[in-house]
Amino acid sequence: MLYVRPEIVTDTSSVVLRGLPSEASGETLSGRVLIRLGYPLKVKRVTIVFQSSDSRKQQHRRQNTIKSNTAMEQDIFNAADNQAGYDVWPATYRSNAKELPFLFTIPGNTHESVRTAFGNIAYELKVTIHTCGFGINSWTRTQRIPVYRVPLEGSGWALSLTDPMCVQADWLGAVTLQMVGDCAAFADNSMLCARAIVRPMKKGQMLADVGMRLREKVCCKNLVDRFGDLRSSQHTVCEQMQKVYNPSDSLQMMALDHEQCFDLALDIPSAVASRIQYSMDTASICVTHELTLVATIVDPHKNAHLLRISAPVRIVPKTALEASFAELPEYSKSCFDRLLLVSSPRALELEHLDHNGDSGTSWCSPPPHVYYYDDDDDNGVSDNNSMSAVPPSYQPVFGGRGMLVA
Repeated sequence: MLYVRPEIVTDTSSVVLRGLPSEASGETLSGRVLIRLGYPLKVKRVTIVFQSSDSRKQQHRRQNTIKSNTAMEQDIFNAADNQAGYDVWPATYRSNAKELPFLFTIPGNTHESVRTAFGNIAYELKVTIHTCGFGINSWTRTQRIPVYRVPLEGSGWALSLTDPMCVQADWLGAVTLQMVGDCAAFADNSMLCARAIVRPMKKGQMLADVGMRLREKVCCKNLVDRFGDLRSSQHTVCEQMQKVYNPSDSLQMMALDHEQCFDLALDIPSAVASRIQYSMDTASICVTHELTLVATIVDPHKNAHLLRISAPVRIVPKTALEASFAELPEYSKSCFDRLLLVSSPRALELEHLDHNGDSGTSWCSPPPHVYYYDDDDDNGVSDNNSMSAVPPSYQPVFGGRGMLVA
């Protein structure tokens, strides 16, 4: 059979840049090109390009949209040194293929992949086989490579992803709405879980339904409308409404005679499907997300009121949430520190050292004593379960957040 089938196989499916554009270092994109031939082919050279394929959509008043001018090309095969100017590649079987490795270094200030109404930024790898002879003299194959950005481990951006979400509002002193969550950052293609709390402050209030809504807002910093404001667009990514009522009640509403809690969840779509973008703030575009708690309250006069409270959230790649960030100590919390171990200098000396070869206690081994856990209450009274077989030179005390060793 007469065929030329190039295939791009990358070591990673995407490029993940770590840190802000001003601090991120370059990331490598490596892989290989597999070429399968159904007949002998005269090949002059093989090139591969990592390039951006942004939109060429015309905008109002010819203003520039978001774009990225990234193009890196390298020759992975070149027959220029050959006297004939080409190299003859024999036909390959289906199980065999000619492999050509490649390696790119993606700059840290590369714009992330994004797809909005104001323009698209996408990246792709394109391999081209240049041949000589009659008929078709080039074969190409492209593959999309998304580019994402995650925070550096230990940076302020990374620590902000672990902040809990808590927002509440009071409506005319009658009902208080509260929305809480473990954190305000969520990954795409996952479940967004939060708890809604409806707290009545006056009697006679009824609850008809409760739900959550995730909205996305895209603001283009390069375009303005007729009033001079930045052009923006927003849409609802996903939402869930839940009817709350007692099955035995014909009114199909819930009486708010005490605090009600609801565990709600939203299915966040994948960013690859372009239904949602990652939260970002660059020089040309700003993408933000907002989580809204919606509840319908019926007052004693049978009037329905739609109450809403919102909290900003971040949609980030799953890689940004998989890293573990330790909580750094703060001097403001030093009041919780307690002394864990008090020992005299004599207790740390060598107890015995036999020069004839018998081993004794060394500087590297711990003292041969038993430590105990004294679970003291706040009033200083120790429990009866504490071990008392402790030498007087060691007085361990456990508790609090820190550790001090004298």
